[in-house]
Amino acid sequence: MTKRPEELRSHQWYGTDGLRSFSHRARTRQLGYLPEEHLGKPVIAILNTWSDINPCHVHLRDRAQAVKRGVWQAGGFPLEFPVSTLSETFQKPTPMLYRNLLAMETEELLRSYPVDGAVLMGGCDKTTPALLMGAASVDLPTVFVPAGPMLPGHWRGETLGSGTDMWKYWDEKRAGTIGDCEMAELENGLARSPGHCMTMGTASTLTAAAETLGVTVPGASSVPAVDSGHDRMAAASGLRIVELVRQDLRLSRILTREAYEDAVAAVLALGGSTNAVIHLIAMAGRSGVRLTLDDFD
Repeated sequence: MTKRPEELRSHQWYGTDGLRSFSHRARTRQLGYLPEEHLGKPVIAILNTWSDINPCHVHLRDRAQAVKRGVWQAGGFPLEFPVSTLSETFQKPTPMLYRNLLAMETEELLRSYPVDGAVLMGGCDKTTPALLMGAASVDLPTVFVPAGPMLPGHWRGETLGSGTDMWKYWDEKRAGTIGDCEMAELENGLARSPGHCMTMGTASTLTAAAETLGVTVPGASSVPAVDSGHDRMAAASGLRIVELVRQDLRLSRILTREAYEDAVAAVLALGGSTNAVIHLIAMAGRSGVRLTLDDFD
């Protein structure tokens, strides 16, 4: 069943004969949009965790344009919202303190604005669960766009893994087996492109879990951040979210008990991060699904 324009959630903001709709239409003209660009079309919120200080997400400003391209092509109306960026690399003492803050921000933005569906853009450790937790509480059609892994580093014939080899070679320095010259080379080669850690840490584990849950387009979690396929995946996500809105396919129909069991199985099969236990249990709780440590056993 395809939703009629008057059945869209955004119609309550834009489509009535009252003062409020008049005001909302006038303010949308203030933004520079023509009536035919948005009236009667699914309004898609693009929640972007891009930031200048988050190397995992520094490319997401460009990827949002690809998402918008897909939304426009499918007959939707995209609006980009900046949301909190949780950088595992820089935020101290830990971005875990702010996961629920981003979840609340996601929930309140989607509830309070004229939004029919959402595209969530994240990938660094805490952003995936935070965005999906907030969206699950609102229960709108939703697609998640993973930031994608960075390219592997290379040093003196070795392939470097972000995070893991940082600790390895820091211990080598402490042991006196390498010096400042080698460390300078490693510093320039350990993380050589935008994107989250390419090792099976929390970021890759949670984006793989998100794909298994069914909230991404197929194959999304394994596309490298700087690959041209990442642009295509982002555009495909924009196309897909408009379809989901028209079908009224909400997160509650996707994030089922069976979906979470599949995600647990995927995490265990991948040898994923133990942080997945914490996050998947929290995500399941937002979906009204009881998931416990026993389910991982």
